[in-house]
Amino acid sequence: MSRSFAHRYVDMWAFMGLHPTNIDLLQKLKKAEDQRFGANMDVCGTISEKNMKNGEWKQSHMVGIRTDIWNPDAAQQSSILNRLQSDRQAQLRKEIKRSGRLSQSQTKNLERQLERDPVNKMRPQDIENRRLVMKIFKTTGEQIRWTGSVEEMVTRELHNSLGVKRTILSFATNLQGYDYMTYMQENNRTFRIPSIFSFSYFDERLQKMWYLKIKRKWISIGADFVIEACNQQIGEIDGALIGLGYNAHVYMYEQTLAKDQKFLDLITLFTTTVGYHSAMRRSLKRRLKATQRGHCMQNIIEDEEFRLLRNPRSAA
Repeated sequence: MSRSFAHRYVDMWAFMGLHPTNIDLLQKLKKAEDQRFGANMDVCGTISEKNMKNGEWKQSHMVGIRTDIWNPDAAQQSSILNRLQSDRQAQLRKEIKRSGRLSQSQTKNLERQLERDPVNKMRPQDIENRRLVMKIFKTTGEQIRWTGSVEEMVTRELHNSLGVKRTILSFATNLQGYDYMTYMQENNRTFRIPSIFSFSYFDERLQKMWYLKIKRKWISIGADFVIEACNQQIGEIDGALIGLGYNAHVYMYEQTLAKDQKFLDLITLFTTTVGYHSAMRRSLKRRLKATQRGHCMQNIIEDEEFRLLRNPRSAA
């Protein structure tokens, strides 16, 4: 194994609400000045960093998950459906008559259309709006502050997966004090089952663009990945064999990137998502089936994702 210039340990919990330290951590975060941790988030893990000089470990970050969009409850689903059906009824009504009261025959026509309309027939459980959003918060020092987020890009996942006929995951990451969005894209590769993710990272200090791959190992007991740049291994994600959640050691062998805290946060954010990949694929499969049946309205896209898709030059 190459010499490691940076080493982090990501400890993701399987049962957030039952974790003994969750209540204390949650209270600290809710009292934090940083408003990026909202009422709809839960602490789901911690990150520790090894001092490479003296070998000591120190907890450096907490991990939060948007529970309202990862595990939406029945009330949220019903509220979304009510809004969809109300909008659909207004749309059909406008197609019959743009304004004013409907006549008796027009009202009956609307009722017949609503009886046949697939949106009006939907049930709350038909809606697919699960989406993964993870955030990390630095906990060293007196304050707790946000340092980065990773968000599932459902729209990209859908069109990529439809094209290659298998589930393809996509992420967008946003880092504190970094001017660029980083998009991590899983790639389809014929006859290769283990995942390969690729992305580019701009080193602002060196004014250099890095092109990287995160490749899951063919044979591993845990979920292990190799990180490559310039066709060389520069890091590793070593998933733990035993653990209720996903636990992993993150090693960085490339000295320049090991000193780049933003890059380390980027790789750490990806690592926090690994334990959720199987559930994300199941949700994506449901979205794909709905789309292939022509029921695109079942796929709910959040306003926050639409904001990530906007053209930044359109306002210019």
